[in-house]
Amino acid sequence: MMESLRNFLTGPRLFIVIAACALPFVFLGTSSLGSPLQSSFGSINGENVSQEDFNIATNRTIQKFQSIYGDDFDFNQLDEETQIDQIKQELIVQKVLLSQSRKLGLINSETEKEAKRNIIENPVFQVDGSFDENVYEAQVKAVGYTKESYIDLATDILSAELYRSSLISNNFVTDQEVFELAALLEQTVDIDFVKVDFDQLKRQIVNSEEELINYFDNNQILFYSDEKRSVDYFYLTPNDYRELVKIPDNYVEETYAKYLLKSEAANEVRFSHIMIDKTNYDSIDEAFNLITELNLKLANGEGFSELAATFSDDIVTKDNGGDLEYFDADVFPPEFADAISGLEVNGISEIVELEDTFHILKVTEINKTEVMSLDAMKKDIIENLIQTESIALMNDDFDMLDEMVASNEAIEVIAASLAKNLSTAEGITNNALTAMNFDFEIDDVRVKDFIFSPDTNIGSTVVINTDEAIIVMSLKDIVEPALLEYESIKEKVNENLLLTKASEKQALLSVEIEEAKTQESLDTFISAYDFVSHESFVDVKRYSSLLPREVVSKIFGSSVGDSISINASNGDIYLVDILNYKKPENEIIAELVIQYEGFSQERTINNISSIINDDLFNNARVNFNANITF
Repeated sequence: MMESLRNFLTGPRLFIVIAACALPFVFLGTSSLGSPLQSSFGSINGENVSQEDFNIATNRTIQKFQSIYGDDFDFNQLDEETQIDQIKQELIVQKVLLSQSRKLGLINSETEKEAKRNIIENPVFQVDGSFDENVYEAQVKAVGYTKESYIDLATDILSAELYRSSLISNNFVTDQEVFELAALLEQTVDIDFVKVDFDQLKRQIVNSEEELINYFDNNQILFYSDEKRSVDYFYLTPNDYRELVKIPDNYVEETYAKYLLKSEAANEVRFSHIMIDKTNYDSIDEAFNLITELNLKLANGEGFSELAATFSDDIVTKDNGGDLEYFDADVFPPEFADAISGLEVNGISEIVELEDTFHILKVTEINKTEVMSLDAMKKDIIENLIQTESIALMNDDFDMLDEMVASNEAIEVIAASLAKNLSTAEGITNNALTAMNFDFEIDDVRVKDFIFSPDTNIGSTVVINTDEAIIVMSLKDIVEPALLEYESIKEKVNENLLLTKASEKQALLSVEIEEAKTQESLDTFISAYDFVSHESFVDVKRYSSLLPREVVSKIFGSSVGDSISINASNGDIYLVDILNYKKPENEIIAELVIQYEGFSQERTINNISSIINDDLFNNARVNFNANITF
């Protein structure tokens, strides 16, 4: 994995295609890398880089690596310089896209409406499938945002994504390019090779007791125990606060009354529009005359969808009849609500004038909400309040705990202040930190970071807010590595020595095999070893499973006449002679072209992204502060 990681780190920054911007909430939260609080980290293309930007970039970078190398990937295994470089690259991507989208006017009222729609539809902010403003406010407040500033963030990210998408939406691949790609990938090769089987070779080696003891004595550094650490800890969850939540008098009845009002307003009305943008015309009168003419055409029976497709300036909806999906008061202006109020299905509104646009609206569907009874709602109303208030109370305690830790209070004092009992996790090693060490789920890298940080001393305490729980832990003990007794690890010593001897024997055999080939005595030489084989393959394809993938890959990167030595991932060695490369007939390639069209499209997108990368990112005006550290 580390080789592929190095390739990733040194490869081109094609994030413009690879890293699409998802809903922003998944990227929020304080950076797990613990950057110092700064008001500004500098600027990129004139866009300020704030602490929030740094946090988002950090979490995006971590998630990007985990999406490639798995959820268990530890970003902290990279050195600090590499971590900062990767986060800086992500910041450049964020701010370059944002500055370009701002320059093109993509940050506007329409983008803000769409961002609000995304927030409303985000399950994170919903209760029983419906948007809950209290949950929304609590969630964004917990990560340092107000309701309004989070909408601004979502709008910025959405506008950047719109710009990114537009850059790669227009591309094409010629038939000749697909043909050439198919010809390349369908190429075959004829080879002659000798294989030295590592496992079979190793099984024939027998180590004497004297050899094992000598190897152990001379390589003691390999046979030390892992450092073990113990921590005292306690944790809090919202369940610890449920009993503290008081249900106000008449709360259930008042909440139900609000629900009834909301239900009346929540009847789903799907509608379409024809939009005329005033800025596209020489005068407002010209735009108004056109919308008036369209209104007359509709009155005379012409089709709404056809007129939208021909005249609407809303490029997003014009080709699907002007469909705006379901009306939402948090997304659409109040003028729209007034215009469609009282309309039945297929009803058409009068002309609606907004600051920059004229609209004609058509109701296409009405779904009336089924209203639940008070008895059916009562339990959920109470439960929702308890959950929301429990999270709020827990977050209040987090602030208090943070202050106590900053004041160097002992964990025993901190636990006593909340009437919590301490637990102890013992014998934790850096290579085997699992949930088995604790009585709660371990899914936050900050736990491991704290326990094994070189800056963590005995008595050091930390408080970690995982959003689902608050963990308070203190380092209790460190057991330093010690040389293990020979008898307890004799099997490991034997295995290590077998690997060493087998590797040395393989290297020697490789030289002897090449000499035997030169002397034309290869078959005679090989016959003396049952772990060495000699074979010839013809018409080996690029994606053949006859040989290990890394072997095939190197073969197709060589030339006719080459003699190459390849170490397979399982330890086997392949000594390969390249005899011939063969290209399939044109008729065969023509039959296969359709299979490669999608793959060729991906290659084209990557090529385009390289050009964009050079033009936009390499020319970005980057001014980072010199003191960006963790």
